[in-house]
Amino acid sequence: MILLVGATGELGSRIATRLNERAEAFRALARPSTDARPLEEMGAEVVRGDLRERGSLPPAVSGVRTVITTATAISRALAGDPAATIEGVDVRGNANLVEAAQSAGVERFVFLSFPLTPMLERSPLGGAKLATERRVAGSSMRGVIVRPEMFQEIWLSKVVGLDWDSGRVQIFGKGETPNAYVAIDDVAEATVRLALHDDPPRDVAFGGPEALTRKQIVDRFEQASGRRMKRRHVPRAVLRGGSVALRRIKPVQASLMALSLEADTQAAPSTAEPLRELGIDPRPASAYIDELARSA
Repeated sequence: MILLVGATGELGSRIATRLNERAEAFRALARPSTDARPLEEMGAEVVRGDLRERGSLPPAVSGVRTVITTATAISRALAGDPAATIEGVDVRGNANLVEAAQSAGVERFVFLSFPLTPMLERSPLGGAKLATERRVAGSSMRGVIVRPEMFQEIWLSKVVGLDWDSGRVQIFGKGETPNAYVAIDDVAEATVRLALHDDPPRDVAFGGPEALTRKQIVDRFEQASGRRMKRRHVPRAVLRGGSVALRRIKPVQASLMALSLEADTQAAPSTAEPLRELGIDPRPASAYIDELARSA
């Protein structure tokens, strides 16, 4: 039995679909207020609970061999949910899940993180990811840490300042550093294959097959759509200052600023080779940009 945590999210729902397509029996942890009907229609066993409430987790992990968790407060916090905090979900919630899983005799724990650098480890979200990784490593379970690069569907969207519909885009920093943006579907497929693998690696970092700078992304969109975009740069100094000054009062925003700064200063993007080794033909970022241009 597999327990999927975060099954109603953007990534988790795609993982659920793939488990269902493979006829894998899985259970989904869903908060009491969440609409879990799509999961039930797949045949998933839905257990109501909340990572922040340790006492609600034993029924979810009972009889489970593998846990897959994509849960994070970020998307809910950006949508305006005041109850979704990095401290509550990504720190304490994941600590509760690791403890409950180990107590229940879970053998494998698949955790969605991202490539961590010293700067990102100091951010609220990066620090939470690192703390969970260390808890998993110190447990009796076989940990599998999945580290995708930035998601195409998120980091090439209005959420982070690329408002294609309005013709206005923000470029964080200089916009001249290549990033290997990866498709969420490719991340979902990789996660499932690693979860079901007989002997998976303990740590897998990967990106998409094509590395583009933010400037190149905007150029590509303009070429594909025939429209000009109004560009505004956010200086690195602003990103660096905000990522530090906002850590306590606005940890989600501080984390996003740290991620944006890291993307503009990283030494080298992750490779797509781990995806290909898993038998996945990853989607290039340019293909997704062309899709966006056609629909804009």
